Formats: sequence, structure tokens, C-alpha cells
Amino acid sequence: MNKKIAVLLVLPLFALSACNKKNVKGGENAKDATSQTEVLDDVSTISGSTDAINEADIRQGEFVEHEGIKPVYFDFDRYSLSEEAGKTLELNARILKEKKWTAMIEGHCDDRGTIEYNLALGQKRARVVRDYYKKLGVSESAMGTISYGEEKPVCSEEEDPCWAKNRRAETKVNPQ
Repeated sequence: MNKKIAVLLVLPLFALSACNKKNVKGGENAKDATSQTEVLDDVSTISGSTDAINEADIRQGEFVEHEGIKPVYFDFDRYSLSEEAGKTLELNARILKEKKWTAMIEGHCDDRGTIEYNLALGQKRARVVRDYYKKLGVSESAMGTISYGEEKPVCSEEEDPCWAKNRRAETKVNPQ
């Protein structure tokens, strides 16, 4: 009887540890799955319980690109903002505040990794951009986030320059 209980207690642990692994497609920048997961876990949690005040309401609108609002790019398997990304977001924030538009920040990834992993990474990218906009004075209630993971690539070649274009966060606006 004790062996059955022990097996029942240990079995879920094996199942959970198997879920932590991720398949990574080849390439020079490919790392093992464990190190990629650790990167996300090492960074402090972004935001708290106020992730999006009216996220459902914000998503009801139609969001489009604006020529003055530029995307920001991320390093492989990262969601921290570079100095260059910060400068781009400062320019974007000026437009958002001036026009008082509602914005949807989209997180995107390259196609290396599982769908689930890339959706989570894309969401973290979108949230870090939203949080930076918030620090710059853009109203949090006028911003929403969404992750497309690897579903909307801008480039489909399997090489580093192309993958780099897909690791991005885009800010779309609803000018109404």
C-alpha cells in the first residue's frame, strides 16, 4: 500500500518535469531547453494584479499600424529592453500621449521553441513594453497586451537575421 502511495506522489513530479522541457530547432543560437526556461524564471515578475485594467474592453477595438510608431526588437530568448529599444519606445510614447490613442502591444517570437513557450515569451515582451510606456506616462487604462508567439512572422527564412526580425513587440493603435 505504501509503495502505491509513493508512486502516486512521484508520478506527477515526473510529468511536470517533462513539461518544463522544450524542443528547440537548430541554429547557432539554439540552447538547451533548461537554460532557456531558467532565463525567463531568473527575471523578476513584471507587473502585479493590475495587468490590464480594461483588457477585455481594449481588445474590442480595431488596431492598426501607424508609420510613426516603430517596433522594438529583442535578443534570442530574452524579453529585456535594450538601450535602443528604450529610445524607440520614448518616441512612440510621445505620439501615444499626444494623440491619446488606445494601444495594443503585440509580443512576437521567432519559430524556435514550442508554441506554448513562445506564447509566454511573447506575452512577457508585450508586458515589458507596456510597463515601460506606463513609466513614460502613457495611461495604463489605454493599453492592452497580446501575444502571438511565433504565429505572425515578418520573415520566414531559418537564419539569424530573419529570426531577429521576428523577435519583436509591435504597438498598434486605435485612433478613434
